[in-house]
Amino acid sequence: MGDDYTRLWTYRLKWLYTLLVVFTLMLPVFYVIYISFNQNGFGARDYVFTLEWYGDIFSDLLLMNALGNTMLLAAITMLAAVPLGLIAASFYKATEAKLLTVTLLLSPLFVPADILGSALLVFFKNLNIACATVGEWLGISWFDTWFELGYFSALVGLIIYTIPYIFVVILITMGRYKEQQSEAARSCGATAWQAFYQVEFPQIRAGVFSACAFTLILTFNEYTRTSLLKGGYDTITSVLISQMLNEGMSEQSYAMSSLISFIAIAVIGSIILYTLVHTDRLDREARAKAQPLMST
Repeated sequence: MGDDYTRLWTYRLKWLYTLLVVFTLMLPVFYVIYISFNQNGFGARDYVFTLEWYGDIFSDLLLMNALGNTMLLAAITMLAAVPLGLIAASFYKATEAKLLTVTLLLSPLFVPADILGSALLVFFKNLNIACATVGEWLGISWFDTWFELGYFSALVGLIIYTIPYIFVVILITMGRYKEQQSEAARSCGATAWQAFYQVEFPQIRAGVFSACAFTLILTFNEYTRTSLLKGGYDTITSVLISQMLNEGMSEQSYAMSSLISFIAIAVIGSIILYTLVHTDRLDREARAKAQPLMST
């Protein structure tokens, strides 16, 4: 008795359906990319292909400053949130209170972005007032700006936002890892760090790298929490949305959006291709090891 995947046309139709869904979801992105190569910009009757707007990106100081701020937030968020997500996934594997752990870690996903951002905004505002009040009592001004809106407050919001996704991505990769392997390494004299780095990490590396890429993309795309918590500087999303709501996006903004999309697609595509090739190689090695040795 065969399953659906043994039928060639059924297998191809499922892939065709998957690609059609992905293409439909990506249509708005493809349209922005299409506009970014138009000499006459958005809404023009005539389409003239050009790369001019991509060259003009670097002369737009507003976009470049916003890109720098966003890249800084993304890098710090990745360096802070991915280790925390990895620790959370490791704790989940070891604890008996799995339901409580999953509930706590995934709870930020069930809070709307504007509510969570507003709650953090009120929290930091009141915390800053409390610190300033303590500073007045002590006669010093050292505490006055500790919790003002800025990079720190935006990073807190981004870390809370990204950790549930990181936790899920890494936990899925950990599903095929057996704790007995770490125990065997420890029994052979390895330290806890050596057992993790030399035995466990190579098997979950794809999940960790995927979580890093996912964090960068989420940070670039995030608007609501960041706009409420960032203070007086600009990010890519705040600039693009502000332009769209007021005078409309500039041609350089379309080019910048397309460039970010190109990078995101390339990163995710590279990870997927690497994972597929690596998984296929491991499957071939496993099948080769499973075959009985030929007697000479």
